[in-house]
Amino acid sequence: MFLIITLFFFVLFIIRCTTVNLNFGVFTHTNIPDLSLPLENGSYKIEKITNTIWCEIVYDPANNFYLTAEEKKVIKINSEGKAVFELNLMEKSPNNMPDNMDYYNSSHYVISWSGIYDLSKEKPYLEKFNTLLNEDEGMNKEDWIKQFNDLYASSEVVLFGYRKSNNGGKTNPLYFKKQGKWTILYTHKNIHVNSDEGHVKIRIGDNYIKDKFDRLYLLKDVKRKAYSNYLNVDDQFDNSNLAENQMLYNQQTSIETLSFKKEQLQEAPYTIIPVLFGGTVINKLVIKNSHFTFKTKATKGAGFNNEKVKNYIYLFDIPTKFQDKNALSFMYYKYPTNWNSDENQGVYVIKKNTE
Repeated sequence: MFLIITLFFFVLFIIRCTTVNLNFGVFTHTNIPDLSLPLENGSYKIEKITNTIWCEIVYDPANNFYLTAEEKKVIKINSEGKAVFELNLMEKSPNNMPDNMDYYNSSHYVISWSGIYDLSKEKPYLEKFNTLLNEDEGMNKEDWIKQFNDLYASSEVVLFGYRKSNNGGKTNPLYFKKQGKWTILYTHKNIHVNSDEGHVKIRIGDNYIKDKFDRLYLLKDVKRKAYSNYLNVDDQFDNSNLAENQMLYNQQTSIETLSFKKEQLQEAPYTIIPVLFGGTVINKLVIKNSHFTFKTKATKGAGFNNEKVKNYIYLFDIPTKFQDKNALSFMYYKYPTNWNSDENQGVYVIKKNTE
């Protein structure tokens, strides 16, 4: 009995506190592909869109396309999953300093110093500003409010800017599109832009006025309760104010872990107490009646940490009411640290294989 107990604790020590793998012939890593090349079978293909791990993915139901927006570029993806337009956001400010254009969240607009790109167009181009109002802050408050109300009522699109001000941020540029032409109205010095409940607003007296545009929709990972914005870390953030929180989502894909191979051991700071394994995981991604098997990096609890395998893969889909048989899914592989890092992290589109 003593030998059995000793053997039990010895095996438990090896399993929980060392990188020795006791797989005993179960699923191995031989000939399992990673994500460095597109994966495809007779029905579907998994193809990389971008390397970033900070990215918003949105869907335009009116024009049936998707956008992935990151710090330095925005990519437009058509309904077949093909990247059809890419906009580099790098530009120079008026004083010739390095700068980025502003992607306006949940929209198909990108704001430059000199104009705006409308990415819903088949061939987007820079639509330059036609008129600038209150650039010198000379309007009195009453005249400014009347000008704002007139523009707001007559414009199809109204966007509220933050930083592309002509005077170091003392006032904010408000953008109005009317009959295809853009006007900038700089805010009065006592009226400021703020963000609340998923909308950018300005306050005039006791009234909060929202921006105005055809809003695009975030995708959702139903299992993780995460949306495809910059804060897509499970359900750690309050998403109750999102319009998407009131919508139904149907998960078109699912993923399961087939095996985990320990490769690295992380210890608690300043101790030799094991807390986390890093290693390679074999994933099975199921898409309707088809599936892919591939490997990525993952973590698993070590020692007294009983945390299950984390593969850091998110599977995003559009709201159910917009789905049809050809609707795309997106896979977001977001490994959290440089420890045991994987250069394959990024955003992938899951689409029908039509080739």
